[in-house]
Amino acid sequence: MKITITGSSGYLGKDLTPTLLKKGYDINKLQRDEGSKHYWNPQKKILSQNLIDNSEIIINLSGERIIKPFARKKSSEIISSRIDSTGTLIDAIKNSKNPPKLIISASACGFYGNRPNELIDESSPKGRGEIPDIVNNWESIQILEKTRVVFLRFGTIIDKDSQIYKYMKKYSSVIGVSRIGDGENYFPWISKTDAIRAIHHIIENNNINGPINIVSTKPITFKELISEINSEINPIIKFSIPKFAVSILFGKFGKEILLTNQKVLPRKLKETGFNWMNSTPSGSIRLTR
Repeated sequence: MKITITGSSGYLGKDLTPTLLKKGYDINKLQRDEGSKHYWNPQKKILSQNLIDNSEIIINLSGERIIKPFARKKSSEIISSRIDSTGTLIDAIKNSKNPPKLIISASACGFYGNRPNELIDESSPKGRGEIPDIVNNWESIQILEKTRVVFLRFGTIIDKDSQIYKYMKKYSSVIGVSRIGDGENYFPWISKTDAIRAIHHIIENNNINGPINIVSTKPITFKELISEINSEINPIIKFSIPKFAVSILFGKFGKEILLTNQKVLPRKLKETGFNWMNSTPSGSIRLTR
């Protein structure tokens, strides 16, 4: 089975690609280096139609990182990195005489917005805020008649190379963070191992369509997540970051993501028989050491 992947050199893609190769899939990697075998430039609508015509599955992992300490992302940059790449793929699929059977496209639990005192699954409506609007626009352009479409609504992915762990280890090995805000907000997460296994699960299950929550089966609060990470870093001193400082450190998108309350449940994964390997963030970090 031939699979074409965007974002194959990114955080998730670099481990997903060899995993799928080991399972016997034929992988083509779309890359933005002009000297690469499968060059594409979504901003200029450059993409090999022949490659799409001969692909059975597309896995779209393109998208700029949204938050980073002391850095600011413009809405236009975040939107362009997702809409341009996805739109170029969708146009090629629509123009194909032999369209792929499946496109699996990265999305985010950010779709749901801030939902305190609420259980969230794939049937929950869009929330309010700039990130829910961005995610909704990203998903809504992916309407195809002959291709199965799946949106990966990721929680924060955790392992030793994840952004949140690396930043906490870099800045907090001596003076650590105990919580951000009050820390009582539920924060959706999943291990990298289970995120990759979930993608393979979707490939193998033809009855999975539309949005699917790629999150742990055991929801935890942000304070609990940070405590789990601290158990691996062991900082000597810990302090809390108050709510007002979040936008200073992480910008408006960081504030929206880090302080949002989302108790997201993986209903579709459960209903289709997926089994999780990792139930705790600390276990996810140790597994990848």
